[in-house]
Amino acid sequence: MSGWSDFAGQTASSLLGTLVGGLITIGVARWQTTRTVRSQIELAAAQEVAAARLARHERERERAAESARQLLERLADLYGWLPSLPDVGADQPVLSDHAREKCIAAMESTRRGMHTDLLMIGDAEIRDRYRTLVKLAYDAGWRGIGRNNRERQIRDVRSYLRYVQASLEAVADGAPTPAPVDPPRLDRSGADTWRPPVLPGHWNDPADGS
Repeated sequence: MSGWSDFAGQTASSLLGTLVGGLITIGVARWQTTRTVRSQIELAAAQEVAAARLARHERERERAAESARQLLERLADLYGWLPSLPDVGADQPVLSDHAREKCIAAMESTRRGMHTDLLMIGDAEIRDRYRTLVKLAYDAGWRGIGRNNRERQIRDVRSYLRYVQASLEAVADGAPTPAPVDPPRLDRSGADTWRPPVLPGHWNDPADGS
C-alpha cells in the first residue's frame, strides 16, 4: 500500500504542477494578448488623431492659400491705380477724375479684404503686413501724409505693396515668407524710395514694371 500511496502522491503532484503551469501559461498569454490589443488600440487612436490633425492643417493651409490669392487680386487692382493715390483726397487731381475714382474703389476693395479674406490667414505677421499696407494707402490718399514728395510717396507705397504681394505669394505657394521689415515713413525727408533689405527676384525683372 505504501508504494501505491507514493505513486499516487507523485502522480497528483505531477498533475498539479502541470495544471498550475498550464494556468500560469494561459494567464501570461492572456496578459500578453490583452497588452498587445491595448497597444494596437492606442496606436490606432493616436494615428487617427494625427490623421485628423494633418487633415485639419491641410484644410487651413488650403483656405489660407485661397484667401491669399483673393487678396493678391485686390492688390493687383490697387497697384494699377497707384499713380492716382495722392489725388484721392485732393480737390483737383493731377491726373484724371476717372483714375481717382478707380483708385478709390481699389483702396476700398483692399480695405474690405482686411475684414474678409485676410481673416482666413493664420499667420499674424502676414495679417499685420497687409493691415500696414492698407494704412499706408489711406495715409497717402485720404490723409495726405507725404504729399509734398508725391513721386516718392507713390514709390514707397508701391514698394511696400510689392513686399506684401511677395508675402501673400509665399502663403499661396506654401513657401517661406520674406523676413519682417519696418514699413516706410511717408513723412520722412529725402527722396530715396523705401526698399526692403532683401528684394524678390522678380523686382529686378524689367517686365515687372515697378
